Amino acid sequence: MSLAQGFESILGPTVLEIDKAIHSVKESQNELGKEIERLIAELELFSEIAESPKLQPCLEKLVDAKKRLITTNTLMTKTNERVERIQKELLNIKK
Repeated sequence: MSLAQGFESILGPTVLEIDKAIHSVKESQNELGKEIERLIAELELFSEIAESPKLQPCLEKLVDAKKRLITTNTLMTKTNERVERIQKELLNIKK
């Protein structure tokens, strides 16, 4: 077994597992983002109707969570791109 095949046999399954996990997390993050958007819209509508000062802190927390989610999604995308580059390199080594 060559060194390249050894690397591929060791790293290949791990990279694929990481890639699957990244895709799963991205899907969950997208669902969370949609739910946050829905809650923000409902709270904004309710706060306009109710004029309740207690809702504003909740709304601000949700907006902050949305910003953090966007940052996390950006990081996940970059990580996924790195994993894909590693996969390509492993395929090139295998050839």
